[in-house]
Amino acid sequence: MTTRTSSARRWWLLSTRGVIYVLIGVTMFIFSTSYSVQSASVIGILAFLAGAVGLFFAMTNDRSDRNNMWGVLHGITDLAFGIAMFAYSDGTIKGFVDVLGFWAVMYAFLQSVQAMYLAMSSSGSGSMSSNYPSKFVHIANVLVSGALAFTLLLRPQGFTDSLGIVGAFPIILGGLIIFLSAQLKFRSEQA
Repeated sequence: MTTRTSSARRWWLLSTRGVIYVLIGVTMFIFSTSYSVQSASVIGILAFLAGAVGLFFAMTNDRSDRNNMWGVLHGITDLAFGIAMFAYSDGTIKGFVDVLGFWAVMYAFLQSVQAMYLAMSSSGSGSMSSNYPSKFVHIANVLVSGALAFTLLLRPQGFTDSLGIVGAFPIILGGLIIFLSAQLKFRSEQA
């Protein structure tokens, strides 16, 4: 009973990471037409906070399987992205956009591998239907982060127009993280 209670209290950390992603998207919308050192710094601070919260959640998660590798990898990626924002914040907007695009590629890669392992583990357990919401979230994360990387790195709508829509992607990613947190909390309370 104690483990379930302490674990249930920590789901707010994963939801907080989702909220921080939403704030990153809102900040991108606010500064989409005017790049500045301050806007890159704000996004870098938010990404660093998202990584710190995600890493803390992964390290203190009391799940029964104790596999926290994906949370740790996502936390480290967000921390590195936040630090990179500080490194490129006094540079050009192209450097800033390249860092955002690289982060999106890394996020899509981690999500696709995590979704593959989730599918493999659930097919071996015989209860595939119980993991459908989690599978949906992972697949949606791959598609959203892939679209973000494509929009940033290839700029199909032109440089300025692409920057005007990229804020939607972290907002969607944040919503998916909050949804996944609610699903995982519900499943842990049922166990």
